[in-house]
Amino acid sequence: RLLAGCGFRVTHSQRTNRETVTAGVESMTAETCFPSKVFHGHVKGLLDAAELLFLPTVVNIPSPREEEKGLFCPMVQSSKYLVKTALNISDHRIIGPTLHLAHGPRALADALRRSLPEKLRPAETVVLRAVHQALAAQAAFLTEVTDRGQEILSRVPETEPVWIVSGRPYNLHDERLSLGLGRLASRLGIKAVPTDFLSLSETELTTFRGMHWGLGGRILRSATLTAGTPNLFGVHLGNFSCGPDSFLEHFYGHIMGDKPYLLLELDEHSAAAGMITRMEAFANVVRENMRTPEARSARFGMDDQPREAAS
Repeated sequence: RLLAGCGFRVTHSQRTNRETVTAGVESMTAETCFPSKVFHGHVKGLLDAAELLFLPTVVNIPSPREEEKGLFCPMVQSSKYLVKTALNISDHRIIGPTLHLAHGPRALADALRRSLPEKLRPAETVVLRAVHQALAAQAAFLTEVTDRGQEILSRVPETEPVWIVSGRPYNLHDERLSLGLGRLASRLGIKAVPTDFLSLSETELTTFRGMHWGLGGRILRSATLTAGTPNLFGVHLGNFSCGPDSFLEHFYGHIMGDKPYLLLELDEHSAAAGMITRMEAFANVVRENMRTPEARSARFGMDDQPREAAS
């Protein structure tokens, strides 16, 4: 919507597949998290399909509280520079604005317009209108999915468990990066809702008020909501070599307290079979937790506290 509104014909990369992953892994110059490798694969797939590459440096997202910084991780912020070096992409092929999504439409429009080649640069009013239209479309989409999430949760009896699946959108909603987690849950008869389907802006982070990471704030808000609702159980989907998750997973466990939760860490070597085994085991834990008060004292997952075995 954004670039089309500025008069560009937009070509998207294909859905993530085995070839995308292989191309990304083979192009890396250093070890990184799995999403960064996949990003390299997507860009490589576009080199022969598009004249210009839209590779923004996205710094932050809006946060519901002023004390939260809403930043993206260094890998996201530096992705343009990493892929440019790894794939030897010329500067003249890159449209690479530095975007502070938390700074509002005018700042976004100014940054985007400055990054466009002079011969292709639309008028300020055209770019600003495209930004407003894109933001409106995104807001409408978020309203639609959160309404859907509320509808789903309202239909589930309090005696039935629901898994709240947290993670970053580029993980949760990519069938390859998530190994089809949603489809696997459905096949196992598990009711699961991703955090993007939850309205979390009113959920307070009482312990971690100054959260540095924007998506980390959403993950911990979902943990807070889950911990305080008896029939909700948390599943966090992350990646090996994720710097922010090395902190967030401990914070997540702290919020969950004695309530069982599941951490899934994936990379290019992960397979669905191993994830199914862990999901089935966690489903048994959840059923036992809902059935017997004694099991609710057990601790599961990654944290720094000693664990007690369920009786």
